[in-house]
Parts: sequence; C-alpha cells; structure tokens
Amino acid sequence: MDEQLFIKLKAGGYEGWGEILAAAANTREPYIALVNRIGNNLLGRNESEVEHIWELMRKMTFAGGYGIATGAISGIDIALWDIAGKKRKLPICKILGGQRPVKRYASLSRYKDIFDLKVVISKLLDSGYRMMKLHQPPGETLEHVKVIRKELGYDFELAVDLNCGFRYQAARNFVRKVQRFELKWVEEPVWPPDDYHSLKKLNKLGPVAAGENFFSVFEYKRLLEDDALSYYQPDVTKIGGITAVIELLTLFRRYGVLVAFHNRPLNGWIGITASSHLASATDLDCVIETPPNELPTGYFRFSGTINTKTIVVGGPGLGISPKEPLPQSRGRRWNLTRIRALTKLTRQ
Repeated sequence: MDEQLFIKLKAGGYEGWGEILAAAANTREPYIALVNRIGNNLLGRNESEVEHIWELMRKMTFAGGYGIATGAISGIDIALWDIAGKKRKLPICKILGGQRPVKRYASLSRYKDIFDLKVVISKLLDSGYRMMKLHQPPGETLEHVKVIRKELGYDFELAVDLNCGFRYQAARNFVRKVQRFELKWVEEPVWPPDDYHSLKKLNKLGPVAAGENFFSVFEYKRLLEDDALSYYQPDVTKIGGITAVIELLTLFRRYGVLVAFHNRPLNGWIGITASSHLASATDLDCVIETPPNELPTGYFRFSGTINTKTIVVGGPGLGISPKEPLPQSRGRRWNLTRIRALTKLTRQ
C-alpha cells in the first residue's frame, strides 16, 4: 500500500490535521465515506470537548466491529488534538505531561532478494541507524536474517515482521530457529492475528510483538492479563486516535510493559508524529516505527527535530502539517486535497 489518507479539520478558527491508515482492503474509499458521515453528525459540536466527541463517534459507528470505524475516528480525533494544542499554544505532548526524546527505528519495505536487502541495511548503518525491521517473505526471512547477521554483524538491533505469515506450528519452528540470531522481536508470527493463545505460547519461546490488528483497550487488556507479548504495538491511526491511546497507555503503565508504536513503512508522518507525542509524554519504554529516511521537508512543515536515532516533537499541536496543495494520488481521478474539507466543526 503506497497511499496515505490525511484529514484537514476546521473548527473555532483553527485547522487541525489527522491521518488514517486505510488498511482494510488497502483502499481509502470506505474510510472517506465514513468520515463524511461522521462529519455531518458533528457539525455544531464544541471542538474543545475532544473526549466527549470521541465517545460520540464510537457510539455512532459501533456495530460490534472495529477496523474501518476506529480508523475513521482516528483521523478526526488526531485532528481535534492538533487543534487543542494550537488553541493552547502547546505541543500535544506537553498537554499530556512531558516532552522526552523518543527512540525511532527504520522499518524496511520488502526487497526482492537478499542482495538488495544487504545493500539497504549497509547504507542505513553507515548513515547512523542502529535498529531496523525486516518485512521479507516469511518463508525466506530465516535465511535472510542468517546472512545479515553473518555478514553485517550483531552491533545493531534487528527485528522481523512476518505479517501473520505462518500457522502455529510453522511459527513455532521459526521462532525457535531464529533465536540464535538475537532478534529484538518477531512481529505477528501467526495467522490469524487475534490467535491470542498461540501468541502467548510463542512468546514463551522468544520475544513476540503484535498490536496493530487489535482495536480496543479490552483486546489489549486480555493480552496483558495473559502476558501474551513482549512488545505491544498500538497504531494511533487505526485504534481510534490519540484519545484511545491515552487510555491504553494508562493500562500499559499498570502492567509495566514495553511499547513499540506501529506504523507501516509507507505511513504518513502525521500519524508518526502523533505517536511520537504520546511516547514523548509517557515514562514507559517506547520506540517508534518510521520509514528508513528523514522527514520529507519538501512535503511537510515540522517544528520538531529528528535524526537517525531519535525524534523530538514540537508544537503547537502536532507541530506538523502538509504543504498544500497535496500531491495527486497516482491512478486516481481525484486528488488528496479533496480530503481537506471533509469535516468542519462549529464556528469558523
């Protein structure tokens, strides 16, 4: 998926930006339709009542499921928090209680062979990156990890994402065999992703990470109570935005777990920045998944600082906004700038 979905929300004389990870069927259309429907029902509401609006959106869209509904809520909620920060002239992280540097890592795309992968990792190491995550085909990942460790060494952190590529027995075999290569974690090793029991059993063999496909605090609570994971991976653009993750971080703090905020390699930097504000404000051990490059300043205004190891977010609000007009979506007859007027709340 190489498309991004941003929301521009206007309320109380301010503009806020949000992002949705359009993961369902890798298409944006159902998210856009639901955002339009939600937006029509929010007209006239007080944009300052962020938590109340979140509750209203969740009740409005709840039909026993998540996914597209919580994704649409995510974009609107992030934009509301952006506005809240701008009104108070503060970064969101400071509203939430802190402004610490956050550790980042490079999340790699899938490469056609081990030779291309080695070249990319070598260049990233030369640039200063010290942690990377692979997205190679599950059946080839073990061999690729073996080659990388043999030829490039162990002086950097390495994780793998199997994208739910195995059933339990195959996942068990993989986790057992790969441990000698000192991986930071094995991410989503088993299909289906909500097979809690298998995740728990695999996590006893080696560190397992998951979370992008869990959409409520109650799903996470079940995982936490079972000690099913080593790293918990909420995605602020899928689970319901900043408001939802604030509640989740409170739960994480109670259990004292490690948090690795999820973003896809081609996620937009608005969602990454929202995750960074949340991580920056908590005392939990957090790391942020990012693309293997610096923030593209040709497309975004960004008030924080970023290097190959850390992100320090600024403000006011998110401290990031796209430079308009937004690039035209490839293969589409309409432009992403169409999203900018989807939702307008209260008085302008």
